[in-house]
Amino acid sequence: MAEQTSKLVRLTWKDRDAAAAVLGRAFTEYELLRYYFPDEKQRPAAARTFCFIALSVCLKYGEAYASSEKMEGIAGWLPPGSTPFTGWQVFRSVPLSVLFRFAWQGAYRMRAYDRYLMNLHRKLALGPHWYLHIIGVDPAYQGQGLASRLVRPVLEGIDQEQMPCLVETHRAKNVNVYRRFGFEVIVEDKIPGTELTSFTMLREVQTAL
Repeated sequence: MAEQTSKLVRLTWKDRDAAAAVLGRAFTEYELLRYYFPDEKQRPAAARTFCFIALSVCLKYGEAYASSEKMEGIAGWLPPGSTPFTGWQVFRSVPLSVLFRFAWQGAYRMRAYDRYLMNLHRKLALGPHWYLHIIGVDPAYQGQGLASRLVRPVLEGIDQEQMPCLVETHRAKNVNVYRRFGFEVIVEDKIPGTELTSFTMLREVQTAL
């Protein structure tokens, strides 16, 4: 996959804070976080912590990339065999101080969502697959095609491995965006206890013509 991702910047642990800040800004107004963290003043900090945790899991067990050295956009991926990831994997990836901070910020509100996601991945039983765990573009750079720049090179590498890829979104307008990359909705349902719709999308193995 190195050849396909050569135009991206592969992130390391030293990039984690800066990358989480970019993702936090991208996710502050995301429907999932607006629901679980309704306080407008507190949500930016909670979004950054949420993204720090997700990014940490990708850095520990998978791969994370920035669109350039400027970090306009960030994407984190988990390889086959890494999902559904467990609480133990989170503990191994994230400092306890960050987990305590997220608990204080209201992480307990997301327990039903965490269980839903874990059960969903188990029920799908897809076999080996890649997982686009998190992707976000800094609001200052949105609308410039950066999501495509982040996603397409990795998908090209996944195609060479002849693997499917999974992604979830909770924003209806994102469905058509992912469809442009070859993903299709395989599960659409409400997250338990909420009015949020979750779209689980799968990109089947791409066969060259």
